[in-house]
Amino acid sequence: MTEDVLKLEADAEGIWISALTDELTLAAVTAFLRANGVRKYEQKAVAEFVEQKSRTPKKIAKRNDVEEKNALVVVQLSKDQMSASVVVEPPFFTKPWPSEQEIEESLSRKNVVFGIDKEAIEQLIKLKLAYEPIIVAHGQVPKNGKNARIEMLIDPDQAPVVDQEAQKIDHRTRSAVVSVRRGDRVAVKHPLTTGENGMSVVGTVLKAVSGKDVMFSVDSGFEISEDGTILTAAIDGHLLRRDRKLSIRPELEVKGDVDFSAGNIHFMGSVKILGAVRDGFEVIASGNIDIKDMVEGAHVESSGDVIIHGGVRGMGKGRIIAAGKIVAGFVDQAYMRSADIEVKKSIFHSDVAAQRSVTVLGGQKSQIAGGKIQAGLEVKCQTLGSEMETKTEVVVGIPPEQSERRKELQTLIAQYKENIEKLDTRLEYLRKQELTSTLDTGKRAMMLGAIKSQFQIQAALNSMIAELKEIEERLERTKSQGVVRVKGTCYPGVVITIRGFSYVVKKPFQYSSFVFDEGEIRFRSFE
Repeated sequence: MTEDVLKLEADAEGIWISALTDELTLAAVTAFLRANGVRKYEQKAVAEFVEQKSRTPKKIAKRNDVEEKNALVVVQLSKDQMSASVVVEPPFFTKPWPSEQEIEESLSRKNVVFGIDKEAIEQLIKLKLAYEPIIVAHGQVPKNGKNARIEMLIDPDQAPVVDQEAQKIDHRTRSAVVSVRRGDRVAVKHPLTTGENGMSVVGTVLKAVSGKDVMFSVDSGFEISEDGTILTAAIDGHLLRRDRKLSIRPELEVKGDVDFSAGNIHFMGSVKILGAVRDGFEVIASGNIDIKDMVEGAHVESSGDVIIHGGVRGMGKGRIIAAGKIVAGFVDQAYMRSADIEVKKSIFHSDVAAQRSVTVLGGQKSQIAGGKIQAGLEVKCQTLGSEMETKTEVVVGIPPEQSERRKELQTLIAQYKENIEKLDTRLEYLRKQELTSTLDTGKRAMMLGAIKSQFQIQAALNSMIAELKEIEERLERTKSQGVVRVKGTCYPGVVITIRGFSYVVKKPFQYSSFVFDEGEIRFRSFE
């Protein structure tokens, strides 16, 4: 009830009330009197006033200095002392409400010194909120610290790769092996935080709980930064977790086959496979690869050696590549590249190339038949070709990669020369227009662009010509090298190429060698 409805007045004779509206109830009037600090009044007089709704002031109480009290400010603290409330018993209506300073002094007497809300106090005074607990101070809850945590940058328990379009797991790409290089960051430690202390409204410090520390749990193969926050691989190898500890093993051992159970293997180190490498999978390693069983139509590549105790059944898509040597029991319909290749039983219908030598001499039935065999120095076998006169191509004397690069350079040089000729023709036309002053701005820009392109193409051409010359000189220095040795029989259908000169075998040869001598291929004994 506000003064828009009721009006209180006081004089020497007493306390008077008048109505400003007819909408009155006894409860509203008594609440109005209470809110204005009129604690004692004549109830009968008030009841009559409500009934009459008198616009003329009606006396409802005598004046009494003892009862005309100032406002009373009561401060209440919560049990945990994290908040303080103020309850105002209003003053007699002729006396002032407590000021902001008076309320703060009341808080101070109760030792409330922290978190005082001045806006809440201002609202309490402005709205004259009587008999209602108003929170005017708030404590600060302590913020506990966070525990240190380890973030894995390379996870040994990584999840399978998911095809986002098909929402299917690629079980070939999914690998049980996680490979790391020396210097790779494996994990980082996010340090603990100590937290932030809190405070009650009476100034008591509330201690925060500091986070707990955690250390890298590692076995071997790691380096930890001086500040203890970065875990780095100290060696190349297989990252794994055992007994809650991380370790890096320089050699990976696959107990069974490389198939859907293992996924593809990409490993920085040596790999030992106790089973086979199945069709469609791949094993790529920076170290040696040792396979106890066989390789099907798979991709196997090593920066070291590849040893296949069984053999290679390539099915026209198997690829075996090694920077060192390849040793296999047999090779059938496969692509193979290495420095040296040693096969015990046979090479059938395959594309095989070695920088130095290809050897198939494991017994009387050892044989090369079908496909193409290339070697920089020597091809040596028990039997070359077959009684069925299977077409078999053997190329020696030129390292395969140099032969391929020479062909590539020859093709590129021809293309670049053709491009330069076209540019020369265009520039000749533009220069003629320049002499006759008919060269506009667009054509001048075209001419400048053509000159720039000509310089760039010529520079690249010169570089390729120099590289080709170096390859040719290297081949010339090794022209005496290159031999095909057949300990048993070399059958018709075999084409032998040495130093670019080819010879088609038309009759069987026994215990023979094919060498390049004085511009042609000659026959000598096996030794």
